[in-house]
Amino acid sequence: MPEGAGGRRLVFDPTWRSFTSTQGGLVIGHLLDAAADLSGAAPRAVTAHLLGGVASDVAVEVAAVADRAGRTGSVRSELRQEGALRAVAQVLTSAGRASSAREFGPGEPLPRLEDGEPFELPRDYVPVGEHTEIRALGSTRPLGGGAEPRLHAWVRIRGAELAPLVQLGVLLDALPPSLFAVRTVPAAMPTVELTAHLAGSPPPSGAWVRVDQRTVWADDALAVDDVELRALDGSLVARGRQTRRLLGV
Repeated sequence: MPEGAGGRRLVFDPTWRSFTSTQGGLVIGHLLDAAADLSGAAPRAVTAHLLGGVASDVAVEVAAVADRAGRTGSVRSELRQEGALRAVAQVLTSAGRASSAREFGPGEPLPRLEDGEPFELPRDYVPVGEHTEIRALGSTRPLGGGAEPRLHAWVRIRGAELAPLVQLGVLLDALPPSLFAVRTVPAAMPTVELTAHLAGSPPPSGAWVRVDQRTVWADDALAVDDVELRALDGSLVARGRQTRRLLGV
């Protein structure tokens, strides 16, 4: 990072771990939040690369620098641990006032919160499940051996007060890989890239968000998941796409 870039020092608790490393969404959320702090403007799009696992209980340094300032800005955020670059994000910001998104094309009825079935992620693999409350929708479940690589649920963050943008990062990555819906045994599928477009203001801390995620393609090395987030009133929160490495699948 150039000299003078804004920065912060953090330590992630082990309860935020997913498999062997800190959840990628939490990392991306802090990169988003650092970009917003530096620019004083709302992030509208982010492309993040997760270059290595982030260990818990070991300090990280998050820093951001503006590549372009103005009404439409571009901020680069980095996270380093023990001197090594672990994650980097390019964030598009907008100084305009956030407003509800106008969508085009036919919409689908939003399932009700009470339609969801309480579901707990296995803590042995994903301790981060301690921080999420999930109400699963539809027939697919992680490790259910179903026919469709799709996971659909209402999700909210519990037991943690996170900045709205940090919470949004966690929610974008809150569900297991969608390929888990067609599997019966777990496998490591770490996120290595995530691109998201943010609509309006992020939801307040602890708000329910509907997460609809599906695998759109996979080969022997990678899988790509699309994800959509909506608030209780049906308004669009964000749309994203992430790339996962398939390890030992």
